[in-house]
Amino acid sequence: MKFPTLFFYVFRAYPDFLGAVVGLTLVGILVQWSIDWHLAIRQGVWAFAGFVFFFILLNVPYTSLLKSSIPIYGFLLALLLFVHFAGHESHGARRWIGFGPLMVQPSEFMKISLLLILVWLFGKDLEREGLPFEKVLFALGITAIPGFLIAKQPDLGTTLGLYFALGVFLVLRGIRSRTFFLALWGSIILLPIFWQVLWNHLHDFQKDRIRTFLNPEADPMGLGYHTLQSMVAVGSGGWFGQGLKGATQVRFRYLPGAHTDFAFAVFSEEWGFLGTILLLAVNGYILWFGYKTALNCKDGRGFLLAAGLTCLFGINFLINASMVVGILPVVGIPMPLLSYGGSALLVSLMGLSLLLNIRIHAKT
Repeated sequence: MKFPTLFFYVFRAYPDFLGAVVGLTLVGILVQWSIDWHLAIRQGVWAFAGFVFFFILLNVPYTSLLKSSIPIYGFLLALLLFVHFAGHESHGARRWIGFGPLMVQPSEFMKISLLLILVWLFGKDLEREGLPFEKVLFALGITAIPGFLIAKQPDLGTTLGLYFALGVFLVLRGIRSRTFFLALWGSIILLPIFWQVLWNHLHDFQKDRIRTFLNPEADPMGLGYHTLQSMVAVGSGGWFGQGLKGATQVRFRYLPGAHTDFAFAVFSEEWGFLGTILLLAVNGYILWFGYKTALNCKDGRGFLLAAGLTCLFGINFLINASMVVGILPVVGIPMPLLSYGGSALLVSLMGLSLLLNIRIHAKT
């Protein structure tokens, strides 16, 4: 299908899905405008670039992308190595590569790359029941290498997201019961050792986030300030919200990181409980679309990729929302399409484009 034909076909066949994606993206720009109009302009530029990539990816069958998963993975791994040695550092973290005025975060793009290479790996011999132990070890290796480099940036949230993606594929592909129980008992036995090693290698601010999550009221003006102010913002929205310029947590700069990790809290204060329910419903529709795409896909690789993309979108949304209301510690995972950040926005739109790509190009 040629690009102009595909373009009009998508608008005619999937208006609800496109409306949900475009609507959430515009809401994200509106949230940034309520904080600082400079942020809104930058987010708008990234959104425009993201939708260009969105429609370009629709024209490339996902099977072709799977064939290119190894060079894509290798290229992003090289970028992560570059970040480790010569990346741009900000606020104690080295996560970005500068291209003039643009800052790109390779770890965000590694999420999509890892999904592609895991589908390429697990998509072989789909008729074979279960996964051999050596294939599980290989999958763990290709996850652990970027996971280690991203954890050193430090970016614990993205690292955990990579391992979550691996876990999803192991479950979906049908890990052998013997391999599963060996991994389970090994994890239980070695958990205290792993936790001690992990704790010793965490940065002080990461340890503080865990302590704050356990008891934010212990230091309300210090370590617990972010979490408490976020919960105040969510609660002060009431039923109908305080409006774009009436939200006190934003207007008086009480909420640090409002444009990034806590954009959902800003939205809740401005639009209230009813607006938040609507936002949850739109995100729920996107997850339902991804679930139906995976469920109805007759191609095993398309099923795995659609399920992985849906889980990635859902876990980012759930962790960020839980973090904002104090259910989980602050781990630096952005809200898809809502939080400020060019790389995160591009990756979210690319992932949703791949979902639609599967719906169009796979046998469903």
